[in-house]
Amino acid sequence: MIAFKMHGKISQTRLNKFCREFYGYTDRSNKGKYLYRRKGFLDEIPHLNPIRSLLIVWKNNAEKVISFLEEYDAEIYTRDIILTDEDKENLRVGD
Repeated sequence: MIAFKMHGKISQTRLNKFCREFYGYTDRSNKGKYLYRRKGFLDEIPHLNPIRSLLIVWKNNAEKVISFLEEYDAEIYTRDIILTDEDKENLRVGD
């Protein structure tokens, strides 16, 4: 489990950049006529995201996530947890 918090000193511009890179976003063109899903970092990593700043990932992916968060000077907390069978199955999707 990885919980993180962005420091208050981060500018809104940098925070927006982080969110777009980390979570991905929907891009609009031609005055909203076309919608495109722009993938983010998490689209490549199987994860559970029950709360916006809390992630559950496999241990072998944890270092990648932590490295990304460190680039934005996030305050990071990690813990090992025991997953339910349902959680394990949800994490296998996309693995």
